[in-house]
Amino acid sequence: MQAVLGLLLGVRAASAQGDATGLRLELNIPAQRLVLFDGDSAVRRYTVSVGQPGHDTPDGSFTIQRAEWNPWWRPPEGRAWAKDDKVTPPGPENPMGRVKLFFAPYYYLHGTPHEKELGTPASHGCVRMRNTDVIELATILHRRASPTMPASSIPAVLRNYHNTRWVDFRSQVPLTIRYQPVVVEAGVLKIYPDIYKRYALNPEMVYQALLAAGYDPGAVPRDTVRDLLDRSRRARGTFAVPVREAFGELPPAPAAQAAATR
Repeated sequence: MQAVLGLLLGVRAASAQGDATGLRLELNIPAQRLVLFDGDSAVRRYTVSVGQPGHDTPDGSFTIQRAEWNPWWRPPEGRAWAKDDKVTPPGPENPMGRVKLFFAPYYYLHGTPHEKELGTPASHGCVRMRNTDVIELATILHRRASPTMPASSIPAVLRNYHNTRWVDFRSQVPLTIRYQPVVVEAGVLKIYPDIYKRYALNPEMVYQALLAAGYDPGAVPRDTVRDLLDRSRRARGTFAVPVREAFGELPPAPAAQAAATR
């Protein structure tokens, strides 16, 4: 636990009022990666499991509103997939892990005993995390958003795992969940598996990703993009290629170029 708390030193301290302004979370479902931002800086990246097809994780704008430490697992009524599940008290085999963070009715970020499934769509809509990761994330949120239980109390709560604790956050932390199978990150074009089969990959998705990353895609031949998409379809898992390798040296998008010369 000390190691987890030590990792938090890289995140700026809370203000005297515990204001959470500037702290936000983003999740790209196809990437199955949750990113914590402090202002404009990404301070943590977590590999997660999202909902399996047919139990899609919802996308949209949400807020983290409360935490439940040492949660119980209570199978939701009327769900066929949970009909054989039993109420499970807190403990090592609890499907909710050590803590869950609420972002929508019946949807949570939570720990899991099934860590081997992380990075695959394996849940029934919630976002599963490694227990050490969700403890770290929840601790950061407590440092910034909760007046009811300080972060210093968390080690004792975790040791007494039979005791469930609910904590409401005074300052809600934004969570944006998007579904974006084609992105450009740090100069690398990434095409993730379309796990929910929402889109047929097409050149416009690549052009939009380049434009969003500040490149001018006007000089990129459509045949080159089609060839790239064909290669991605033959790949297993995520297809990634540096933009410069795929398309050569691209100029900045006109708006970005204008902003740079001001």
